[in-house]
Amino acid sequence: MKNLSIVFNVILTIAVAILFYLHFKGNSAGTPTEGSSAPVALPVTAKGIVYINSDTLLDNIKYYQDMKNDFEAEQNRVKGELKAESDKLQADAATYQKQAIGMTDMERQQTEGNLGMRQQQLMEKKDNLLSKLDEKQGKASEELYAHISNYLHEFNQGKNYQFVLGYQKGGGILFANDSLDITKQIIEGLNKQYDEEKK
Repeated sequence: MKNLSIVFNVILTIAVAILFYLHFKGNSAGTPTEGSSAPVALPVTAKGIVYINSDTLLDNIKYYQDMKNDFEAEQNRVKGELKAESDKLQADAATYQKQAIGMTDMERQQTEGNLGMRQQQLMEKKDNLLSKLDEKQGKASEELYAHISNYLHEFNQGKNYQFVLGYQKGGGILFANDSLDITKQIIEGLNKQYDEEKK
């Protein structure tokens, strides 16, 4: 589920970059436009810009924790199923090695063919199950992003924030003023909404 956090932060970073580009592409500060004599200075202000600590958010919202627990349970189930089949195959191969001396050539050939086919089937099953897990994780990432994004749209009604940035240690934002941090409010709101949806 660490990949979910990475995907979520990448999506937030890309979204912020696109918003900044679209917002400032018309008349960038210091860039004269055709027919103008001087550059247009853009005001520097924090008005309308807030941020969420992405790591803290993911560590504390129940929706993500339940999603993570479900995914890990599915992952453990798949690992257990594959391990059980692999252990059975290895045990049967060990039994064959012990009994091979007393077998006819035809019996050995049949047993080896059977073991080889089972090994191939196990590899195909492993690839199939891991592929399904990857798909499930990708879908979960999209659902998580939509869940948070939808809530932020509701939360922003009447507040008129222009940007909600995603901040994390080691991310693209090197400094963030604590007075602009709305992480706690978003966590409380998301958890309250999730509890009501589960009733």
